[in-house]
Amino acid sequence: LSYKNTKPQLRRAAMTNHNLVLRHFRAEEFGKWWELMSPHLLLGLDAFRDQWGAPVVVSPSREALGRHDGDGRSQHNVDRWGEVRAADVFARGLTGPRAAAKARRIAERVGFTGVGVYPQALPHAMLHLDWREGRTPSEPAEWTAVRNADGGWDYAAPELDQHAELYS
Repeated sequence: LSYKNTKPQLRRAAMTNHNLVLRHFRAEEFGKWWELMSPHLLLGLDAFRDQWGAPVVVSPSREALGRHDGDGRSQHNVDRWGEVRAADVFARGLTGPRAAAKARRIAERVGFTGVGVYPQALPHAMLHLDWREGRTPSEPAEWTAVRNADGGWDYAAPELDQHAELYS
């Protein structure tokens, strides 16, 4: 499925009836964003959950799925892309460097082209998974986000998630 060359209004119209069969997720988990969820994202999340082998849940954060960011470049931005291309999720067992490396490998294997690890998220480490243009699963955009003094996020090289002390 590719909607990248269609206008946002057409993408929205094409997304109104998901006939997808997901093993691990229900439409209700995506709330008001369900109709605008990228099919690639939904199928990728389901495949990730299958290969992860433990529950994966959508973050309850208000901006974990879609956002209205005008011209912002976030993959969450439905104003720009006409669909939700990113999800922030909690994967049970994402508790340290080995698990983070495993999560990155699985995310790339199932086709995600953007992978972020947030080891200091609450209640435990979180993943950002997305489908973005200009990247491939073998060369995804990757980062680790750590809390700054103001409580926001600083973005760093993906290797930073290999520091075990970040997961406490």
